[in-house]
Amino acid sequence: MWKYESDDWENISLHDHTFDRTRLDGDDIMLVFDDGFDVVKTHHLNDTEKSKHTTASQIILKNGKLIKGTILRYIGSDRQGREEEIDLAWLLNFAHGIEVLKFSMENNVFMLFSQAMYEGEMEFLTLEISCSDVLFCWNDYSADAWFEGWSKNV
Repeated sequence: MWKYESDDWENISLHDHTFDRTRLDGDDIMLVFDDGFDVVKTHHLNDTEKSKHTTASQIILKNGKLIKGTILRYIGSDRQGREEEIDLAWLLNFAHGIEVLKFSMENNVFMLFSQAMYEGEMEFLTLEISCSDVLFCWNDYSADAWFEGWSKNV
């Protein structure tokens, strides 16, 4: 189904990209990026010599299990933070339009920190998902990555 599939998470940039929805396929958790993400120029599947932005793409977390999910909400005029735990059902039903700030992979745990606006309030979402493997999937490149040409290329 995908032209490119890679587990090389260190040469993918999700920063400032939005995952639009979460899906399940058997035991796999999928984060869908309708507008794609960035593949760094040093990625072995990127032969363009530039960091590139992909067309629609997704992350497949093989045999994924949500270990921990939290939302930090800033509520009211005093902007006090309130932390709430979330479960997989919440992730599947309500997580859309989530802008990724950073992510990592360590000891088969995919970790993601992101932000979103909900009813005019800023929210920060943190996910820890255990998985047997992570695959970054895309079909094509649509443009240069937003950071291409910067002096410190991400």
